[in-house]
Amino acid sequence: MNQPEQWDTSTEMKAFEAELGHALAATDPPQGFADRVLARAASQERPAARVFAMPIRSRWAIGAIAALLLMGVATTEELHLRQERAKAAQAERQFQAAVAITSATLQDVREQLQQIEIPHGR
Repeated sequence: MNQPEQWDTSTEMKAFEAELGHALAATDPPQGFADRVLARAASQERPAARVFAMPIRSRWAIGAIAALLLMGVATTEELHLRQERAKAAQAERQFQAAVAITSATLQDVREQLQQIEIPHGR
């Protein structure tokens, strides 16, 4: 049955918990720790704030990169608009060709109807 596997897991868990409890056991602070903390808190010195300052060259480079990215986006958008206009122009040409073919076909049918003398409406 599965009893030995459960027993091993339980034994392993107990060993792990014992090791964890030992590692997290309370310990006394080093000698003079409290005095050092109180002295530092009472002193007027404050650690200097760490402010991230970029060198001027880096600012210029970042500005140039941002400008290039903006130009890339604008160029891509312009290319997309040109492609859409070309597609629209092609669709317009196809439509005009279809209208011309339909008109010519209708004219041929009218002429054939006239030849066999069947009246048609306009």
